[in-house]
Amino acid sequence: MLLYSLIFPIISLIAIVGIVLRYMKRKNSFTTVILWSIFWIFVSVFALFPNLSTSFASAFGITRGLDFVIILVFIILFYIALKLYFIVDKMQNDLNKIVKEVAIQNEITLDDEEE
Repeated sequence: MLLYSLIFPIISLIAIVGIVLRYMKRKNSFTTVILWSIFWIFVSVFALFPNLSTSFASAFGITRGLDFVIILVFIILFYIALKLYFIVDKMQNDLNKIVKEVAIQNEITLDDEEE
């Protein structure tokens, strides 16, 4: 048995426990816990049974198992980057809205003080 076959399941277990603890502290949603748990379970399964990735790859029309894993990682990273983009965009819009409201309130109070 290769070293990574032992290390990755341990890392996966630690990551899943960490995600569940964050959920219990109400820092993550239940959907996030499920998605990350599925991801780490797949990491463990592919580490313990590397030939299984070839079976998954052939089901999607990809010739090698490693290519399948790399494509899967790129898809996950793209999804995370897109989700982060939408979060930052929403925060920027919210910040602009707050700044406009504060500016309008300050303008009204400044006009009242001058009179």
